[in-house]
Amino acid sequence: KEYMAFGIFCFSLYVTVPFIFPGPEDKKRPWFERYITKANVWISIFSFIGNYWYTHYFYRVLKARYTFDAHRLNDVPICLYLMTHAYFMFYHALSNRVIRLIRDTYLSNKWRLFYTCTVIASMSYATAFGEAITICAFPYYSFENRYQAYTLGSAFYGIYFLVSYPMFFDVDEEAKVGKKGTQWSLQKTVVSALAAGMAVLCLLDFVRLYLGVELFVSY
Repeated sequence: KEYMAFGIFCFSLYVTVPFIFPGPEDKKRPWFERYITKANVWISIFSFIGNYWYTHYFYRVLKARYTFDAHRLNDVPICLYLMTHAYFMFYHALSNRVIRLIRDTYLSNKWRLFYTCTVIASMSYATAFGEAITICAFPYYSFENRYQAYTLGSAFYGIYFLVSYPMFFDVDEEAKVGKKGTQWSLQKTVVSALAAGMAVLCLLDFVRLYLGVELFVSY
């Protein structure tokens, strides 16, 4: 119950506060045209797919397990769906800031592209590794091999962000720099999140096949 309450609290911060206290520009727009709406929709879809599907790759490849009693959806505690939304909103807000800083600082050429890709890859692994280190203090998440979880697991988890950081950055980005008629619709936002989810699923499965691990979902 405590984990569910905490998950609801963290989730609600992102889906209530920005609408109760909108910025000056957002006040002029209907709720469905606001960037925060699209950001929440995008992250909600991507994080749901991550919990519902990707978690089972950790169960099989890394022999990970959540051991606390909880209401579950597809063998994943429901409170984690809520917490993941909060974490991912925070991670992607930071990654947007970094990618935008690179774009605004350097001229558009192949070297900026290379630098951007390198930074995204580094951020992806750092995010995953940082979360792996911090979650080690949580007593109800176990691994068969903790060292493998920190190294291979971080690279495995980093695949999420390798795809999501640049794709999330694109949401309304052209509109933010003043290009008229480039604001995303909710439909385009949903399609982008689903595409990112499918891309990550394929990449995770390619790694699973390379490692020769059988995948099945237990019920």
